[in-house]
This record gives sequence, structure tokens and C-alpha cells, in this order.
Amino acid sequence: MKFNGTIIGIGILAGLASALMSAGVIAQTGAMAGVAMVLYFLTPLPIFVVALGWGSSAGIVAAAAATIAMGAAASPMVALLMALTSFIPAATGAYLSGLARPAEELGGPKGILVWYPLSDIVFRLALMVAISFVIIGAILGFGPDMARELANTIIDRVAEADPQFTAGDDIRDNVTALLMIALPAIQPAMCLAVLVGNLYLAQRLISISGRVRRPRDDWPATLRMPRPALIVFAVALAAAFLPGGIGLVATVVAGVLSAGFAMAGLAIMHFRTRGKVWRPVALWLAYVAIVLFAFLLFIVMVLGLFDTSRGAPVSKIPGADNQ
Repeated sequence: MKFNGTIIGIGILAGLASALMSAGVIAQTGAMAGVAMVLYFLTPLPIFVVALGWGSSAGIVAAAAATIAMGAAASPMVALLMALTSFIPAATGAYLSGLARPAEELGGPKGILVWYPLSDIVFRLALMVAISFVIIGAILGFGPDMARELANTIIDRVAEADPQFTAGDDIRDNVTALLMIALPAIQPAMCLAVLVGNLYLAQRLISISGRVRRPRDDWPATLRMPRPALIVFAVALAAAFLPGGIGLVATVVAGVLSAGFAMAGLAIMHFRTRGKVWRPVALWLAYVAIVLFAFLLFIVMVLGLFDTSRGAPVSKIPGADNQ
């Protein structure tokens, strides 16, 4: 890693852009709320772009600048939450994307670089997101009491919108139980999906700009979860049924890994339909069906469980032909 004026300046600009995009969802209401939400989901993009194009040091500067800016514009707690779920994972994912080693060290030919596999990047991002949400849950004190409070808030909002709606203790208990399962699983899963989506967009943007160092990944062919992820997922799924904090932590891990396997399943769909005349229609119908019937994501996730292959892009070592 190296730091100079250019890298620091570009990193600060990218960090400020990320902070501005994430702060918009806090400040905007009404008609602009939808635009602010879209920008919020793109929060990691500037950090990914600057780290992939100008190096990991620029990504570190961007993550630090974004965290400091959020702390000044909002609050230290908001800055910590954004750093754990967006800024730091983006810088880490870009750092992993920039790792490569000579193929000769792996028993391959001379003059070839093997880049860090996309499957391992997604797996490590998933683990990082899981750790982040466990830390956030511990800080916020997530548990039955908080879930009950959230359930009461949701039910009260529904009652305000529909005065005829009444909810007894049974309904409140059921909503509380649902939130205890859904929140620890869904939030990390969505976070991982956003990070991976932004990594994909950043790689495309950098390849267009010509600053790309890593060869373009064949996402449909290589977006998989590695075999260790399958083992961790199985253990987490079993432990999720345990009571107390262990069960909550396991639910977080199972939730975020399920998102990884679901994305792998979608990639398999894209890969298996390559070259088919009916591919656009089939993929369009598949995505519409998933949007309308969310339970179909479970089938897609199961599809991802059956392919744990690892593929890595390769490139020539600069100057290798002259040696």
C-alpha cells in the first residue's frame, strides 16, 4: 500500500460521496424518499470504485473519510453502524479483489497471475457482515424486549391507519416471535446482497474506465459459495434453533450465508441458460416469479447449495514475456 496526495485526495472525495449518499435517506422525506433510498443502497459504490481503480490505500482513506463525515453530519452511533455494514466491508471486499499471486506458486505455469477467487470474496464478505451485525446487535441490545417494542410500534402504526384493526396479546406475541427470527436473518442477507451488487457495478465501471487491474470476472460462471461456506451454513442452521444469544448469532450467520447461496443459485441460472434462444424470457419470468412469490428464493438458494466450485481469473504478469 502507498499513500500520496492523489490517493488521499481521491479517497477523501469518494468517502464524502458515500457519506452524502447514505445521509440522504436520513434527511429526505416525501417524494424524494425513494431517490434517497436508491442512493443509500449505492453507498458502498464510491468506495469500491476508488479502491479497485486506485488501490486499497485509497479505499481505506475513503472508508475512514466516510465514517468521519457521517459522525460529523449525523452521530457517532450512525457512523459506527454505517462503517460496520457498508464502509469497512466495501474497502475490505475491494482489497480482496486486488489480491493475486503467481500461478507458479500454486503449481501452475510461469508468467501468470491467479487472482483471489470471487467465491472466496463473497464468503469473506458474508462472514464480515455477520460479525458486524452481531456487534450491532450487542450494542443495541437486541433481544425479546426490543423485538416486543418493535412489534408494538408496528401494530400501533397499523392501528392508526385502520381504526377498526385491533390486536390482542396473541397477535403481539406472534409478531414479536416473527421479528426475533426475521430481523437477525433478513437484515444481514440484504446487506450482503447490496455489497455484492455494488462490487459488480464497480467492476463494470472500472473496466470501462480502463483503470482495471483484475481481469473481469465471469460472474455467472464463478459466483458460487466455497465448500467451507456449506459447512458453516449447516452448523449455523442447526445452532439457530438454540435459545438465547447463541441462537441469535447463528441466525445471523445462517441468514447472511443463505443470501450468498441464493445469489449463487441465480448465477447458476444465468450460466446454465447461456446460448439458449429462450434465455431472456426464462430469466425475466424467473425474476418476476421471485418478486411475486418470495418463497421461490428458497428453491434458488437450494440450487446454490449444489455447486461449491471455485473459479479464479488469471492474467499475465507484466513484463513476463520479456524475461
